[in-house]
Amino acid sequence: MTDSASKVLSLRFADPHNAARYPLPVTGECAWQRQDNGWITRIELPDLHAGYIIAPSLSVLCDEPYGFQFTLCSGTKARWPLPSSPRTEPIQDASSRKVRTALDCYHIIKPLCNVSLEVTCSAPGEPTNYLLVVSARPVELSPGALPPHSAECRQVPPQRSQMLENPRIASRICSPIAAGMVIGHHGHAVDWRQLLMDCYDPVTKMYGMWPLAIRAASHYGCLGAIELLASWDDVSSCLTADLPLVASIRFAKNQLPGAPLTATGGHLIVVHAVNSERALVNDPAAPNHGAVARSYPTPALAEAWFRHRGAAYILLP
Repeated sequence: MTDSASKVLSLRFADPHNAARYPLPVTGECAWQRQDNGWITRIELPDLHAGYIIAPSLSVLCDEPYGFQFTLCSGTKARWPLPSSPRTEPIQDASSRKVRTALDCYHIIKPLCNVSLEVTCSAPGEPTNYLLVVSARPVELSPGALPPHSAECRQVPPQRSQMLENPRIASRICSPIAAGMVIGHHGHAVDWRQLLMDCYDPVTKMYGMWPLAIRAASHYGCLGAIELLASWDDVSSCLTADLPLVASIRFAKNQLPGAPLTATGGHLIVVHAVNSERALVNDPAAPNHGAVARSYPTPALAEAWFRHRGAAYILLP
């Protein structure tokens, strides 16, 4: 394990069947309790350092629509809720001098102790087919070592360009398009119009909120999670299990050779093969479907992906 990877905290909870299917170690099961019209569980967290980012995610397979909300707690009084997924009403910014709340994650400003995460789920029955992940790491980390061995999915995921969609939103839908390519890789026919609607937040008018993409994938039977990564080790584990990853990247001008974007402050691509020199990806920012398949230098992709947040979607078939 690299020094960067040792700074990553991931607590994963799932029912036994999905725990056995997930490519990364699972902590255990959730203790769900009935509350009002839904269910609640609490995850105890270690003390959190300043400069950390926390990304929670919940995915449930059930016959009825479901929603969820995360609330970070410290002590008996301090509470920082994130917006519910899907959004039912606007929520006031809960940021404080200790914690900054973003749309889909937390930024720790000052050290926190006695910390827990409260997860509420509006599923009609107790979640029995689920995956809950709480992932944390420093916002900025130096990328770890290059992958010592090659790893690849058995097949290349289907390729789709976001740029051929409605011109009014084409530049803003990399998250649902990338997630849809992985859903298609797992054998599902994607209703692209519905997928865009499921990933749309009516308050911010954004399509890129991480929890909404995970929830949308569950409608196709694909449980998923948000992971904050720092090295290629976990990536290789996923690719070897035929699980392409949706990677959240950012890079300055001309810092990712071969990319259709010259620079970006936030973009999502699908990674499906990697070795020490090259990474094979599907980049939805390509101008057409035939140009989506790309090959990027592995060191440059590591810099674009792992240095800042290292976020990824992992979706199970």
